[in-house]
Amino acid sequence: MRILGILSLVAMALTGVVVGVRLLALGRRSGQQPELLMGLGLLLVAVVGGPMAAIGRTPALVATPLGDALLGIGLLATQLGIALFAAFTCRVFRGDSLWATLLVVGIAGALGVEWLGLLTASAQGRTMEEILPHTRPWGIAIVATLGLVFAWTGVESLAYYARLRRRLAIGLADPVVANRMLLWAIAGFAIAVLSSVIAACMLGGMAPLRNSLPLCAIGAAAVVASTCWALAFLPPASYLAALRRRHTAVS
Repeated sequence: MRILGILSLVAMALTGVVVGVRLLALGRRSGQQPELLMGLGLLLVAVVGGPMAAIGRTPALVATPLGDALLGIGLLATQLGIALFAAFTCRVFRGDSLWATLLVVGIAGALGVEWLGLLTASAQGRTMEEILPHTRPWGIAIVATLGLVFAWTGVESLAYYARLRRRLAIGLADPVVANRMLLWAIAGFAIAVLSSVIAACMLGGMAPLRNSLPLCAIGAAAVVASTCWALAFLPPASYLAALRRRHTAVS
């Protein structure tokens, strides 16, 4: 079970890399800012942030200058990626909204404080057993911020999907675009659930990747998110054809 859960997280990270590269390529060709924001955010978290932070916390590197440097760089990349996710949501769904812009600024500020706090706390010990009690509150804050950002994008995507469905009824929307909004919403909510489970485990002093129940929830959420990302940005031709056939039949 533990292996399956970890594999699902790895699959989500790999899907994020592929989708991120695709979005960056689309953004470069079209000059559209949202694709660039999300593509860069996904790559920062999946390629730089997660791996470097994990390497920096391997037993051989804990409490060493190299390990601390890798943790700092990896965590910084992760925090920047999360901030870009928030900027993407604001740019796509609330481009002219002052409150959404202020929310992004607040999220970016919180992420900066969390980064500094976790790095400072990680220096309070020489082993992981000594360090964890100090870093746990900051880790919970980071995971909670990630959950908040993806819950926000899920809500915005679902609301936009509802508007597109009404337009579909009178032939003023593309069924593929509407479905993409739905998939993005589901992926956002799945990552919000994943983050909530991890945060709850950390609050209870439980290692989420070593306990079957939270690991099942995390693995299921990761599979849902990666599947939705793949169908939204790398859909097989048969899937697109099925969407259009269904829309034609309903119409």
